[in-house]
Amino acid sequence: MEKDFSLRELNTFGFNVKAKYFQRLETTDDVNLLLDNKIFRQCFEKDQVLILSGGSNILFCNDFYDGFVVYPDFKGIKIIEDTENQKVIRCFSGEVWKDFVDFTVAENLHGLENLSDIPGKVGAAPVQNIGAYGAEVKDAIYQVHTIDLASGEIRVFTNEECKFSYRNSVFKELKVKRGELRERGFYPLIFAVDFVLKKKGELKLDYGNIRNNLISKNITNPTIQDVADSVKEIRKEKLPEVGVVGSAGSFFQNAIVSIDKYLKLKALYPEIPSYPEKDNMVKVPTGWLIDKAGWKGYREKHVGVWDKQALVLVHYGSGKPLEIIELMKKIQHSVKEKFGIEISPEVNII
Repeated sequence: MEKDFSLRELNTFGFNVKAKYFQRLETTDDVNLLLDNKIFRQCFEKDQVLILSGGSNILFCNDFYDGFVVYPDFKGIKIIEDTENQKVIRCFSGEVWKDFVDFTVAENLHGLENLSDIPGKVGAAPVQNIGAYGAEVKDAIYQVHTIDLASGEIRVFTNEECKFSYRNSVFKELKVKRGELRERGFYPLIFAVDFVLKKKGELKLDYGNIRNNLISKNITNPTIQDVADSVKEIRKEKLPEVGVVGSAGSFFQNAIVSIDKYLKLKALYPEIPSYPEKDNMVKVPTGWLIDKAGWKGYREKHVGVWDKQALVLVHYGSGKPLEIIELMKKIQHSVKEKFGIEISPEVNII
């Protein structure tokens, strides 16, 4: 256990937030030792424990986290089932997500190629139900392995028990004090995720610029590797490089509106992009809304909106977390005033 530990390298915004207590976990024995730690137990009872993974989807409100940060760093990748049509792969939570996706693409397995180059660790993927370019990780997850920080009990969650929805899961709900499992006295730390990946499947090419990118290269019969490479190129063109400019990738969730609301917007803005959702709902890219509201490329002191993708808020260095919070609120108010749509952060604000 370390005290007053700097989390600068463990949050991609790059804010120099310090944790009162910090513990890295690499084995289940480490977890057992943690559960016997008196300081940890005291913090846990006060709801002052934070499980921090790659820090690529988190924003601290202050420069100091007055609690106990647990950093799961379990490593390993295992193929646990190999049939004619699919493989089930167990990946431990401390593995880097983009490296794991590269591994599955090299194995020529369908399911994760559209999620290439998303920053962060594998353990965070089911929490957020990460998604990009028409794919969501929930569609590839078989089950999630956890250890209860209240009791040390190991519990495996099936895909259904994870209660996945748009950028959400039962695990993310635990970040809210009254989360479903938290009320039951159960607080799971994810140490491994099982993925079921197909040996044959249909590629998703119609979201974003994937198809156009492939056409520009004269690729008419793309492979999984071609799709992964295209996603990487598109992300590189639109998003700041991790470790160079502070950000958490897409800061806001895409807006989902009723068909009636969408048709009214379409009448005013014929060029508005959209994607159909279930139950007569329509997804409207929030980046487009923010751009249309005039925020793209905006900068205020140490923070701003990325000039290549309005969905991304950035920290240029030497700033404070509250500067991002204030910018977020200004953008939310502006979009609500212009379009009548309330946009929500995708980033977890602690």
